[in-house]
Amino acid sequence: MELIDKTLGQCLHEQALKFSTKDAIDLDDFSCSYQELDNISSRIALKLQKLNIVRGTHVGIWGVNSAKWVILFYALEKLGAVPVLINTCYREIEVRDILNHFDTEVLFYGEGYKDLVYRDILDNIEDELHCVHDMFAIEDFIEYDFAPLDEEHTHMLNDIMSKLSSSDPACMIFTSGTTSLPKGVVLTHHNLVNNSLAMIKAMHWNENDKMCISVPLFHCFGITAGIVSCMLSGMSFYLLAYFKTNLVWNAIENCGCTVLNGVPSMFLALVKKEKYKDRNGNSLKSGIIAGSAFKASEYMDICRRFPNMHLQPSYGQTETSPCISIADWDEDNEIKALSGGKVIENVDVRIADPLTNVPLETGTVGEIQVKGYNVMQGYYNMSEANKRVFTDDGWLKCGDLGYLDKDNFLYVTGRIKEMIIRAGENISPFEIEEAIMDIDAVEQVKVVGVPAQVRQEEIAACIVLKEGRNISLEQIKEYLNRRLAHYKVPEYYIFLEKLPLNASGKIDLKEIKKIALLKAEEMRLLNQNEI
Repeated sequence: MELIDKTLGQCLHEQALKFSTKDAIDLDDFSCSYQELDNISSRIALKLQKLNIVRGTHVGIWGVNSAKWVILFYALEKLGAVPVLINTCYREIEVRDILNHFDTEVLFYGEGYKDLVYRDILDNIEDELHCVHDMFAIEDFIEYDFAPLDEEHTHMLNDIMSKLSSSDPACMIFTSGTTSLPKGVVLTHHNLVNNSLAMIKAMHWNENDKMCISVPLFHCFGITAGIVSCMLSGMSFYLLAYFKTNLVWNAIENCGCTVLNGVPSMFLALVKKEKYKDRNGNSLKSGIIAGSAFKASEYMDICRRFPNMHLQPSYGQTETSPCISIADWDEDNEIKALSGGKVIENVDVRIADPLTNVPLETGTVGEIQVKGYNVMQGYYNMSEANKRVFTDDGWLKCGDLGYLDKDNFLYVTGRIKEMIIRAGENISPFEIEEAIMDIDAVEQVKVVGVPAQVRQEEIAACIVLKEGRNISLEQIKEYLNRRLAHYKVPEYYIFLEKLPLNASGKIDLKEIKKIALLKAEEMRLLNQNEI
């Protein structure tokens, strides 16, 4: 694949000429063509310019998925402003810290996520926002006017866009950090455009497809594999405010959607919930499953539920725009289920020793490191974090453990930061999770380490049982004692009705660790009292 040097605004304008009357956004109560999307985003761009929003201005967008969110995003791209994409689950302290630390000058807020009321939150912290000088409701600011610009204003906007570069920052997306403050990943137009083109090629997407987008647009998955891939392929998209199982099924059955991307928990919700067993998923032709690990058996269950779908496992992270590898289109599902796919073109991956960064032999497990066009500019305003994440010779350290086979397929085996150190032994949670998942009564499990005075960490297994199933703690321990080395057998077993998820649909590891620590302390106190 040949890389291109174009901005998102340029690409949208070109696609508007190519697919002028083709639906871009097609919702139950709203639709617009690519030409109309280009026109209205241009009008909003000039409206934004009157607010002194120019090239390089950091502009926060805080709201659930909507057509107006998309219009605002593309309008900012045409000015060369930097959309700062804020997680819809953030609360007062988190939003204040994000806006201040990442130099956000203007904030647009929209509908709240579930029960959150953003205007009330902003009222409580307005005096503490040092950089923000303007705040607007997205719904009030965006007016639907699809008429093209007149000649004077067209010339004005073209002059602005001609000064932009594909190497300019296109947006800032947040990823969890080791501290309480998330890291702001700066991605360029070059990153997003070319990574989207790589996914379009791998996924065989074209203008005849229609994507259901239920992943959040503050997530790289929603931007690159979502609205940008739709625009660059000419396909239309149906947009949900956030993932809700019933609404996704409605989109699949009633809205002509052929493409669905998601994290494993989203797909599992679609196929595992008994009340949706009669819904018809035959219209889906393709989709990417990525964002967290899944069992091979889970992948096969999803594939059986969507028999006409090329469900392509992919590996990546926000820092790589996000795609690093993706499954071959015609590979057997049994093979797809086992790896993160093949490394994409124009991107290099090496497996290195996590401590020395020395490259390891093919088939050897080590840290996954990446170099290529898809790698971020860096974390904004975090020089120490940038030093830690890049090697001296310029490779991005992904923080994940894995290996490459002789055919350049990438296998991910765990997360370095999730590694549990118990009495000097390094333990991968993934191995323990696999063992517990082989117990028939278990629906889900997440294994974490909790601090311990003598052994550094103890292992805690947070378990969700299948509906209507029971199993004793003694039975679980007996099974694991036969399957695992003694030091890998969990000390604590915590039974939950469900695992907590974040707004991206991934397991909320921080929340899991809080729960595990609290339960572990309760069990320790109970044991002490019994003694």
